[in-house]
Amino acid sequence: MQTELIYNPYAGQVVVRHEIEEAVAFLSRYGWNVVCRETTEPKEATELARQAVLRGAKVVIAAGGDGTVNEVANGLLHTDVALGVLPVGTNNSWALQMGIPALNPWSPGTSVVKLVAELEERITRPSTSNYYRTVILKAAQVLIEGHTVAVDMGEVSGRYFLMWAGIGLDAAILENISPKEKKTLGSWAYLFTTIGTIGRGSSTDVQLILDGKVIKVSTQEIIVSNIQLYGGMLAIGAKARVNDAKLDVCIFKGDSFFDFIQHALKVLSHQHLGDSKIEYYQCSEIVVESAYAMPVHLDGEPFTKTPVTIRTVPSALNVIVPKKAPENLFNR
Repeated sequence: MQTELIYNPYAGQVVVRHEIEEAVAFLSRYGWNVVCRETTEPKEATELARQAVLRGAKVVIAAGGDGTVNEVANGLLHTDVALGVLPVGTNNSWALQMGIPALNPWSPGTSVVKLVAELEERITRPSTSNYYRTVILKAAQVLIEGHTVAVDMGEVSGRYFLMWAGIGLDAAILENISPKEKKTLGSWAYLFTTIGTIGRGSSTDVQLILDGKVIKVSTQEIIVSNIQLYGGMLAIGAKARVNDAKLDVCIFKGDSFFDFIQHALKVLSHQHLGDSKIEYYQCSEIVVESAYAMPVHLDGEPFTKTPVTIRTVPSALNVIVPKKAPENLFNR
């Protein structure tokens, strides 16, 4: 099978070229003809994916984190080419949602584990017990054994997202994380930045038009989800399906530190759908207008500010998922 693999060496906390090479060798034993392309700058993966389509690839594999998956997906939508994922990034939310073996974003990433991986990048024979190697090869096995399904995407001003659009506090947090902090601390950088940001936030009067229905609220955070898990661990989009032609909108009301903690506890305990300070909707088009401009991110990458219009693009992307992907993610 003609395949191109797009690897972002800047994703994650360590370079895993050796492990990627082993995954390619594994796929080749099953008849996959894999050509590797390495990115050197932001957004390059989208263009590389488009070129792969023109060259006749049947599968394009995104080897990276959420940002790399988003970029490759943007290059493949509305084509017959399937997206595969080798999750080697700081955050691997799509893989964790679908049940693809992935590097745990909340693992402390001990110095020993990172040191071994960094040393092996400089030698010719990596250890067969390498943690990264084990996870990546298991993810490669999913590509062999899995099946292809068509899933929806969301669209904002010509840019598409596979997982979620965040409006307000979480987008502000992402803007405040430096690449160095992300590389050094991994997902813990998000936690530390969140703690430093929530005390400075304030709610904003927002008008939403959800499939023509007008909603007015005061909020500092809105999450528009295509999948259930946010950041690979929080089931904010609890009712979301990836092929229902709808997006799930979760509005968190209030702006105090206490409100933030209360919302977090409700989400963690799967009780947020019954909370009077959290509103939940499902729709195909969301217009967001706010009294003050609110930052917007798509799949964890800062993108724009309100006002925005967010639309569902049904069955826009073919993806390879495990045979045992969670059934509650799909409409049958």
